[in-house]
Amino acid sequence: LDTGVAERVHSAPSDIRDLDAALADLARLDERLVRVVEMRYFCGMKDAEIAQALGVTDRTVRRDWEKARLVLAHALREAT
Repeated sequence: LDTGVAERVHSAPSDIRDLDAALADLARLDERLVRVVEMRYFCGMKDAEIAQALGVTDRTVRRDWEKARLVLAHALREAT
């Protein structure tokens, strides 16, 4: 995920559906990963803020973010 994805998502309803489906699949894998994505990508929170909100370390947030990005990138590639 990067800011370019956000621009494409806003331009195509099918991309929004694909992203929603990918987030739902991610939630079935690990709900915390979805929370990290929501807080960082959609809310613009920093790792320390997310860590405090979730009760985990900054390092855990960074690992979760990387894992979530990989899973979502794979799912979105599959959807296209």
